Amino acid sequence: MASTTQRWEEKEISLDILPSKIANGSKIYIGSCGSTAEASLQAMVDDWSLANIQIIQMIPGGNLPHLSQSLDRFRTSGFFSFNRTNFFSTEEHQNTECLNDYTPVGVNQITRLLQEKCVQVDVSIIKVTPPHKGFVSLGTGVEATMDFIRHSQIVIAEVNENMPWTEGPSKIPIDDIDWWISVNKPLLTTEELWPELIAGPTYPQDIMDRIGMNIVKEVPNRATIRLGVSPLIYPTIKFLRERSDLGLHTDLFNEELFQLHKEGVITNKYKTINTGRSVVGQAYGSAELYDFCDRNPIIEFHPSSSTCDPQTLSKIDNLVSIVAALKVDVTGQVATDSIAHKFYMGLWTDEDSIRGAKFSRGGKPIIIVPSKSISGRSNIVFELPPGTGVSITRSDVEYVITEIGTAYLYGKSIRERCLALINIAHTDFRQELMHLAKENRYISMSQPGRFLSSTYPVELEAKYTTRTGKTVLVRPVKATDEDNLRNFFHKLSDHSVYLRYFRKLKSMPQKILQKTADVDYSKDMAIVVQDCHDDPHHELVALGQWVSDPRGGLSELAFQVRDDWQGEGLGTFLFRRLIDIAREQGIQHLKADVLSDNKGMNVIFERSGVKCRKRSDFGVITYLFDLDATPPEPQQYKK
Repeated sequence: MASTTQRWEEKEISLDILPSKIANGSKIYIGSCGSTAEASLQAMVDDWSLANIQIIQMIPGGNLPHLSQSLDRFRTSGFFSFNRTNFFSTEEHQNTECLNDYTPVGVNQITRLLQEKCVQVDVSIIKVTPPHKGFVSLGTGVEATMDFIRHSQIVIAEVNENMPWTEGPSKIPIDDIDWWISVNKPLLTTEELWPELIAGPTYPQDIMDRIGMNIVKEVPNRATIRLGVSPLIYPTIKFLRERSDLGLHTDLFNEELFQLHKEGVITNKYKTINTGRSVVGQAYGSAELYDFCDRNPIIEFHPSSSTCDPQTLSKIDNLVSIVAALKVDVTGQVATDSIAHKFYMGLWTDEDSIRGAKFSRGGKPIIIVPSKSISGRSNIVFELPPGTGVSITRSDVEYVITEIGTAYLYGKSIRERCLALINIAHTDFRQELMHLAKENRYISMSQPGRFLSSTYPVELEAKYTTRTGKTVLVRPVKATDEDNLRNFFHKLSDHSVYLRYFRKLKSMPQKILQKTADVDYSKDMAIVVQDCHDDPHHELVALGQWVSDPRGGLSELAFQVRDDWQGEGLGTFLFRRLIDIAREQGIQHLKADVLSDNKGMNVIFERSGVKCRKRSDFGVITYLFDLDATPPEPQQYKK
């Protein structure tokens, strides 16, 4: 009986023999990214006896000579739309018919598709390591490879000594391989895999940086990160350096994530499953990255059925899933794979990632999208263009982030969703979006829309620690705060209401609520204090504002603290904060009318150190603040 080594050596063939092992009409799976069997593909294309071959691939990249062949010879199908993605040059697009056979399903469903023969495969051509103790490693290309191997009649391997031996369930017995070829070429780097994508049009760096800064606000220390495969996400990853002890459970391991590993940002110390180990499906990048993956116990390569499974994802506490969108409508419907009748990239694991984070304890499902497309159109739209597929439904969407800010949609009404998304839309398109929303009765016709002409000043957001050590978030008011302000009013005592409004009020009139929440930040300012600085389900505990006089008079200042939060120093803080913002905006004078009975506010003004004049008339003290005078030492804020 032949030994294992002898049986293995008997299976070796040369590239010129390979086509003879493949029957015409075969459906052939090949790996993705650096695991693509380029040499075998070239050998098949060079052999003109092969015809009617269907190539199945997850993500295209590198030298793919079959794409330029006629449909009579090679067809291509997969789960990632190759067309119109800058993966290939214009010349290749013009010469290629087979790039459109796209199957719009999540990668997590491939196991079932193969089991039920909705997708059929005859041959798997894979790239592996040299054998060790009766096994080879799939290296950086685990993804759905094992499922395809399991359902293939023939398995052919390119054995490459440059392929990393990766940890995790990435090994297969050499007895599962029917034929193998020795091809010892370096694995392709990112630049070699997608030169056209890298050289193609991209969003300005400052836009991506601002998106990254907004993302990191939603990522706590010790969170586990999961990223979509869209190249749009990668420029934002560097901002995760501001966090510590992150975990990683994602599909693609790339250069940006490798750097976070090297810098100690990703440690996986607090993952609730696979503790101490990053879990990925495949990898691509530099030679240094491939070397990092070799026999490294801190990174494991798992099949897609594990890395993408929503039930597995839901077991990871504090999972933050980040998915890039093409378009988002004002109700929260998200498109990730198509616009109108054109397909871009694929569904991949977008829906599974969002749902996994949604059911994770402490998880956050995040959609990112630049507010304006590269071609200058709005990416926040009233309705998705006809023909556009809804990849993620409005009921699953919680966070939407643009470079302008973050819209939190979970549990929000259509009115609240419209206002929140219009608030983070590009200023060039807000008026039109507001008009369409009013016309279709998504929001009230009485909504002023003052915020449309100015951008939400995210730089004014800051944390503040009160006298008793409570941490709160201080931020500009938003149009979506209307209900929060109503709740704030009803938690005030009758006496506090009287001191603020000089009369008794049983409820807050709608016009006043809209005037307070819907602010043109270039003219007026209102800042609120919310009790939980890192929880979207917050309550407002204080409000401060100054409002300009449309007749040209002085802007009027006022603030109020909820009764149960008085004594925390918030009144003094709000006053000083409003004064600082007013000075930054070039306002020279402010005035405030205060009842003489309002001892707390009068004490704050008297002790503030801000130069002022005052006069008293019928129990009302009017303060006139001179902001041109030498200011007191500015407050320190934690951004």
